[in-house]
Amino acid sequence: MTDAATSNEEQLAMLLLILKEVRQGICLFQSEDQGMWANLIRERLGKEHVILHNIADDTKERDMVGAGDFRMWASQSEAGVVVIYNLQVLGLRYGDEEAIEKLNFMRDQLLSIGKLLVLGVSPYFKILLSRKARDLYSCIMYHFAFRELSEESSVAYAPVTSELWGDDNLEAARYREMKERIRGSGEKGDLSLYLSCMKSWNLIRTYISYQENEFVESLAEAADQQYLCKNMEPADLENIWILAATWLNLEKAERSVFWYEKTLCFVRELLGENHERYADALVEYARYYHAVSDYDKCEACYDHAVKIYEETGRKYCIRGCVALNRKAILCCGRAEFDGALAIYRDLLSYQIKRYGSQYYGNACLYNNIGRVYEEQGDLTGALQQYQKVLKLLHDEEGEEPRGDLIWAYQNLCNLYLHSGDADAAWNYIKKAGKVVEDIYGQNSTRLIKIYNSMSGVWEIRMRPDKVWEYLQKAERLIVQTRMEQSEDAADIYYNMGRFLYVQGIPYKAIPCYRAALLVREKIYGGRNKLTAYCYERLAQALYRISEDTEGEKYAAKARKVYVALFGSQDENVKRVDAYLKPGKRGRP
Repeated sequence: MTDAATSNEEQLAMLLLILKEVRQGICLFQSEDQGMWANLIRERLGKEHVILHNIADDTKERDMVGAGDFRMWASQSEAGVVVIYNLQVLGLRYGDEEAIEKLNFMRDQLLSIGKLLVLGVSPYFKILLSRKARDLYSCIMYHFAFRELSEESSVAYAPVTSELWGDDNLEAARYREMKERIRGSGEKGDLSLYLSCMKSWNLIRTYISYQENEFVESLAEAADQQYLCKNMEPADLENIWILAATWLNLEKAERSVFWYEKTLCFVRELLGENHERYADALVEYARYYHAVSDYDKCEACYDHAVKIYEETGRKYCIRGCVALNRKAILCCGRAEFDGALAIYRDLLSYQIKRYGSQYYGNACLYNNIGRVYEEQGDLTGALQQYQKVLKLLHDEEGEEPRGDLIWAYQNLCNLYLHSGDADAAWNYIKKAGKVVEDIYGQNSTRLIKIYNSMSGVWEIRMRPDKVWEYLQKAERLIVQTRMEQSEDAADIYYNMGRFLYVQGIPYKAIPCYRAALLVREKIYGGRNKLTAYCYERLAQALYRISEDTEGEKYAAKARKVYVALFGSQDENVKRVDAYLKPGKRGRP
């Protein structure tokens, strides 16, 4: 018997025991196939003791269910146990928010029925209840979970359960549920279901198998064809932007730009270039320009959008804040730190004014300000900002573990690494690692960053054996989790190359630098300091093995980026110029 089957038998035995002993209240079970377990419960307890009602059997034309419906179902016989299952269908028919709000409001009325209600839900809807229907959820006496026995499901979604937390976990469960419904024969061709599934995939795609891309691409293809055959309406905009973002994330930018351009023209013709929806279209279009590394047009979209939002009094709407934050990131990439700080401080001032100084969301802005200070070399200023982050996260009370503490500890570790305090850096990175393992497990991809920082600590402590040990741990995890094309992987490859170069093995460093460069060019484009560092390091290693012609090519690329970012008198430019001179080649 498999582990899943054994677990299910244990869960069923406990559930039946509770149903025999408890007379009234609410229990809950989650399963992909609730009908099977509902029928098994009635079979084991006896038909005379159990009332079954399948929400999926109700007609779609009726209104959202109310407390009266639950009373009606419970009064079908004298049976004391009422199993009402497939509650997630309510969310699909009437919208998650409405369904959850109504169920939450009915808490006291459900409890007053006087029988034992057993609610059956999908894994996604269970998470939604726990997060959004606190009044009802707090009154559920017992929870049971039946695991999917399908080999395909257990493998395809294994990374989700161990990697995700909070809202990401909710989206992962939603994606899985939408996918299963689409794969069912009755849901084929349902555009709204396709879009819902694509929206969730866009949010959690980096945490699930790359193999899911094939399924999502089939949805995007179907949605694409449907929208090509209909006249665009204002109500279609948000959904078409989901489709365009999906093509981008599938690395098919040429398919996305058609829709971004089409929606921009549609809004311009319908509402004009000063309307807030035109600003929304610009913010969405900027996604494409960022993906193809056209940062000038990307920034132009954000500037135009922010101007419209300001003129219409919506500067701090959701997309307005998105535009401001992304513009600040572009400023940092060009070393325009004063511009980035001005944006972050403006957003922070708005949030404090509206939500208060203890607002949890302020932590992200304090973190961003700290990162800018660190880039400028102001380690004291950065430390002050990171401490504010830590205080906010520790003061925030909640039932869920504080996953956000991970990046707070990591930033403090990196700060102390820059200042040369290995002991303080090690203290914080160990804390970060413990939080990762406690929440996500010992094979989490988040440990790649942790191992990278740990190798940095051992570098300061001058223990090359430990440096290499942690870099190799990170590399093994990258291969194991198929993260070879990620930013974290590029950092590890770069640091492995740097380590091998310093150890006097340049010919082994070169493949590492090339691997890092391949990923960084793809993610950041050519005009980025991280890409430039790869150009420079690769040039040094090539010079060291007397590959001067190719070395000069990469050195010239590095110099061009440094000049564009920092000016011709920058230290990075002078360093490249120095080892380009005869007799100086190959020096670090």
